Amino acid sequence: MSEPGSTTSQTSSYPKARIRHIFFDAHGTIVHRERNPFHYASGLGAFMAERYGGDARVWREANLRIFADFDSYYADLDLGADDGIAQMWEGEFRTTRALFRVTGTPEPTHEELLALTRERGEQATSRGGDALYPDAAPVIRALAAAGYRLGTCSNALSGQVRGSLRAGGVHDYFRLPLFGADLAGHFIKDEHFFRAISALSGVEPSSCLIVEDTVEVIEAARSLGMWTAHVCRGERAEALAAQSPAHHALVGSLEGLLPLLI
Repeated sequence: MSEPGSTTSQTSSYPKARIRHIFFDAHGTIVHRERNPFHYASGLGAFMAERYGGDARVWREANLRIFADFDSYYADLDLGADDGIAQMWEGEFRTTRALFRVTGTPEPTHEELLALTRERGEQATSRGGDALYPDAAPVIRALAAAGYRLGTCSNALSGQVRGSLRAGGVHDYFRLPLFGADLAGHFIKDEHFFRAISALSGVEPSSCLIVEDTVEVIEAARSLGMWTAHVCRGERAEALAAQSPAHHALVGSLEGLLPLLI
């Protein structure tokens, strides 16, 4: 059994002289996938109670109820369509509006709801407390200190990503854009997504390392000539690592990146 942080090599090493830019996925890679909804709900509860009154715990529970029924709000939306970002914002608007219905709070104007839809993610994640995996911050700090330029490549909203990094105390280590779906202009993390973040960042794909937890996304990044690392967490980490298409698979932790890059 491999120790957390160990590395499964699909190639012998990374070309350190060529890789200068590292883009991290958020949820499942640096942001704890299971803990994050509760951190988010707590932060949102505090923000909504401050702005609209009521008990923060009631707002928190409303958010968790909506999250549990998330699919019903997006059932008729196609986030992979040409207008997928507009449809994503429609889903965000619906879940924002639902907070008022579930809590029995008078609904603000349509214009205010639209503004709140775009604001609440960053407010919730920044106030919700540190939801990063324990290994994330030390690795991020070490890579930044070694001279790598860091960014993100998430299909969450970029505001949510910013808030999570601030809450985890690592925001200032990121010098590249914090790409969420809205900034990249694509919800699905396919070739179009990675071509967009390369172009918008002004960096060559071959100088980029993508750190991800999803096989299909890794394959999309590799198809553009990007370097890849697959972080495999949870009970099936070793099995996932053994079958990973990434240049390197990291078992249970990001720590295995450091000996490969520094």
